[in-house]
Amino acid sequence: MQLASAPRGNQGAGMVDNFSGASASAAHLGGRQWLALGALGASFLMVAVDSTIVYVAIPSIQQALTLSTATVHWFMSAFLISFGGVLLFSTRLAELFGRRRLFTTGLVVVTAASLLSAVAWSGGVLIGARALQGIGAALVATTALPLLATALGNGPARARALGLWTLIGAFGGTAGLLLGGLLTDGLGWRWVFLVNVPVGIVAALLAPILPADGCATAGHPLEVAGAASLIGALALIGWTIVAAFVPGGSTGIALLRLAGALVLLLLFLAIEARSTRPLVRPGLLRSRTRVGGLVVLFTAGTVVDGVLLLITLYGQETLGLSATGFGALMVALTLPSVVGSYVGQAVVLRHGLRTVALAGMALAGAGLLALAMVNGPLATGNFLSVLPVVGVGAGAAFVAAQIAVTLGATEADSATTSSLTDASFSLGGAIGLAVMSAVLVAHQAAPVTAQLPTSVDGGLHTALAVAGGLAVVGLLAALLLLRHEGAPVPRGKT
Repeated sequence: MQLASAPRGNQGAGMVDNFSGASASAAHLGGRQWLALGALGASFLMVAVDSTIVYVAIPSIQQALTLSTATVHWFMSAFLISFGGVLLFSTRLAELFGRRRLFTTGLVVVTAASLLSAVAWSGGVLIGARALQGIGAALVATTALPLLATALGNGPARARALGLWTLIGAFGGTAGLLLGGLLTDGLGWRWVFLVNVPVGIVAALLAPILPADGCATAGHPLEVAGAASLIGALALIGWTIVAAFVPGGSTGIALLRLAGALVLLLLFLAIEARSTRPLVRPGLLRSRTRVGGLVVLFTAGTVVDGVLLLITLYGQETLGLSATGFGALMVALTLPSVVGSYVGQAVVLRHGLRTVALAGMALAGAGLLALAMVNGPLATGNFLSVLPVVGVGAGAAFVAAQIAVTLGATEADSATTSSLTDASFSLGGAIGLAVMSAVLVAHQAAPVTAQLPTSVDGGLHTALAVAGGLAVVGLLAALLLLRHEGAPVPRGKT
């Protein structure tokens, strides 16, 4: 799940600069511009909705495909790992092949992967399809807004498009939860994937009207091996975390997985060190504030996605909520996160990055620990009273960390810092899913193939305490690494 944020780096550059001078009257758009706005906006909404829509259908998918507790998180983690990993070099791909071509490729991949997910006949097929879907989503997310900025040119139309884009980013996750519930209850879980297909086809057919761009750095090679080694390492780490708690698991195999992950991480570092144009310029990570922001984003991702997994399993399997009811319940988390993001951005100007990040992670951690300490089974009222606190805290911490990552970056590094922001949150979410699944598996009294209520009832309080502990890790990162910065560098200049 992606929390609300305004376009960053080179994606938003120039669009914000024109906002203050925008006319109050309706901006005039030509027919081709309206089509471009529709195609790009719908594509971005599709990606935003995809970050949450599948959570609602997890119990239905688990039952239909007979997935174990140890496996069920993978069709979420596969999307997040591939999405976050590909984001790290998608900007380079756009430079090599052109934004329009990459955008179209992303749409084709997302659409095909969504169709494959909808007809999946096994857990393995669904996991593979979701990984492909994450790759396509990363390509679309990287290129859509820059293409829109070029298509609309300077002036009021461009500024108004930025406002629309911000709204899509802010409310796309909430829309995904509500739509996912309605589709799952009304038509079945396969429709949470099929809904992408007509959107992707129409947007791909309209792609030729988008402005073409050249390949600016065709002479620079693409470090595919570096990105692949990082994605592989993260996948092995997630696999190891969950498998370690499966009854009868082999310690030797677990150690081999960890060793493999370490080798892949070292390979990634070696490739980056020898590259003439690494995915992340080494100087970018010499800033303590930037590293602190990335750690806070990573931990925020572990908390938000981990909690979504916990509550969808508990809410639908134990509390008996319908998919639609669960989607409505989770609005208590997602909408306050939007409020927290916007309030946090304003408070940063007065009180600094560290203060907002500390307060945000403290709120999120306190809310989760409060739930963990409730005696007896949790009821819907418990979640409704605490989730808004967690949402506001996570949103505020997210926006403070986002600013910390982009603070002081040059225009040339703006695309990289933007990708690092989203990648850190997404990859953290994948690890959070693995950790929460591991806790549930550890508390499962019956074999791994048993029904979910057993594992969720037994492990919910412990898992919520672990999630609260992860929020404390983010709080410590903010305390030790973030400087007491005041007003951030204006957007579009970072």
